[in-house]
Amino acid sequence: MAKSETVIVKNVRVRPDTAPNNGKGRVQLEAVVFSRRGDARIDSVVVDLSSLGGNPDEPMRFVSAEGIGGTREGLYKLSFQVPALTDPGRHAIPIIAADSGGNSGRSFAALEVQYRRPAYRGSVLSPSSQAVLDQKSGTGPAAGNRIRALAGGRAAMDTRMDLVRSARRQINLQVYAMAMEGLCGQFLEAVLEKAAQGVEVNLLVNLNSQLAVSPFTLVRVGLHTVGKELQALSGRVDEILEGRQGFGEIVRDLQSVFERVARRHTGMNAILVGEDAILGENRQSPPLGQRSRKWLERIERDHARLSQSEAGLAAKMRIGVRRYTDLPSVPGLTYAVHEKLLVVDGASAVVGGRNLEDRYFSNWIDLDLLIEGPVVRDVQEGFLRSWDFFARNVDEKASPSRVFGDLPATGDLQARFVQSRPWLGEYHTMETLVTAIQMARKRILISSQYIVLPESLLLDALTEAAARGVEVRILTNSYLTGQEVGFSAGHSITLRYCGPLLDAGVRIYEMKGPEDEKTPRPYLHAKEFYVDGKWAAIGSFNLSMRSCFIESENLILVEDPDFVEKQEAAFLDRLRRDATEMTRKGLREQTDRFKTMLAVTDYLDLFF
Repeated sequence: MAKSETVIVKNVRVRPDTAPNNGKGRVQLEAVVFSRRGDARIDSVVVDLSSLGGNPDEPMRFVSAEGIGGTREGLYKLSFQVPALTDPGRHAIPIIAADSGGNSGRSFAALEVQYRRPAYRGSVLSPSSQAVLDQKSGTGPAAGNRIRALAGGRAAMDTRMDLVRSARRQINLQVYAMAMEGLCGQFLEAVLEKAAQGVEVNLLVNLNSQLAVSPFTLVRVGLHTVGKELQALSGRVDEILEGRQGFGEIVRDLQSVFERVARRHTGMNAILVGEDAILGENRQSPPLGQRSRKWLERIERDHARLSQSEAGLAAKMRIGVRRYTDLPSVPGLTYAVHEKLLVVDGASAVVGGRNLEDRYFSNWIDLDLLIEGPVVRDVQEGFLRSWDFFARNVDEKASPSRVFGDLPATGDLQARFVQSRPWLGEYHTMETLVTAIQMARKRILISSQYIVLPESLLLDALTEAAARGVEVRILTNSYLTGQEVGFSAGHSITLRYCGPLLDAGVRIYEMKGPEDEKTPRPYLHAKEFYVDGKWAAIGSFNLSMRSCFIESENLILVEDPDFVEKQEAAFLDRLRRDATEMTRKGLREQTDRFKTMLAVTDYLDLFF
């Protein structure tokens, strides 16, 4: 008898077998447990509620009146409440039992979770709503801030340069991708010059985005001669990308070279954040960090239904069809840090959507916020918390100074800094946005570079809001503007997910773009969320499952009607001037026109 079959968990009952996710649903779980060994007793019976956002080891209670007291075999029960914002859909909840002989067994309880909006009575700024946002965001509001929107690319770069040149003690910089050319090259040279002058510089950069864009950007930062070691590594990258060697090996080599280069610069500390930094040596996230599993399983089922012709096309492009339910799995399909922020002397910060590549500051449409005031402390603490976590995993000895500038009230805006780390089960950005959408009464305005929303909590929140009469408008890229990135793959993927939104009454707009291929296109990269003219969230979060479950994100929440009304006016002006509204007929026409691209991108939605 196999060891795992020695302890039997049977007669599993769930009552009721459906429950709402508004925080009001209570479930009774029962199971009969016994051991096949006559000399063993049941030591523990626990339920893994992590897929519901609960305890991964919730103990079940032994019902002595319906069991054997000596061996504790018999009926076990557990009553639990389904947490608010649990992901809708069918959940297979593990029940794990162990006996005194070290044997174990398990079974599963099936529970269907249904989307239900809580009965919020106040506006998004009411005291009761603010208390809920405190809980979901994992932070409280800070008053007395001065915040300026940086919509224009040149102004956004000039602001960064001014902050860096004014630095006296510390520069903390986190970015998803960067390049040592043009304006951004000048900016990074200014950062390195400050490091040479003795200003402490700490840099966090996502690894996998750099491999996809430019493998050697990072090792060129502050390095004017590339030695033989890097030249040899360049040749190995070509081999890796052609599938002749393992991806993990090139990651380790690149990180090793980068860290040695970075340490040559006085005052320059850097961590290239890959899987080791995020998950540690064992590459395993804790139970609460596996909320992505349900979404990945759904996509896997969808992929299994693809036709042979589509599968053949994917094979030609070297896109593998495989099980995606464990992260990491393939290059790019792994946890990542998607945040972008700059903090100078612990007193001023820039948070938003721009990476350090010139296109973000020229023809692309993006948005950052320049922040001064008490909330900068939260931004600084967020950076330091991330650094400390990654440093422990990669044995990085450098530790940033805890620099917190004089942060008196400099303005009259109330704001929050919200940060998510999905590998630790922290989904604050997603849950905050869903909660604000649920609180909306009049309108929701959103900018996102693409829309990748399969059946999910975020999709349900948007469609339910539209169904109850809230005006919901989403601005995204068209085929023409999408040509700026990946041959419009993001646009093709977006087309797959527009139908349910349009059916619910959500209005979707696509950016206009020039037909001339030589003309730079206004690619939309801004991430904006506005609710009822009172509440704004601006940062790095896209309408995407990666932003929900795989990538760390951050948002600045501005809770001020005057600020939000100005931002909404700019958003609506862009809709009128630069966008075209999508119709059901237009969606069908585009789906037909781009059907070949759609067949290919059926394998790529995991990367957006």
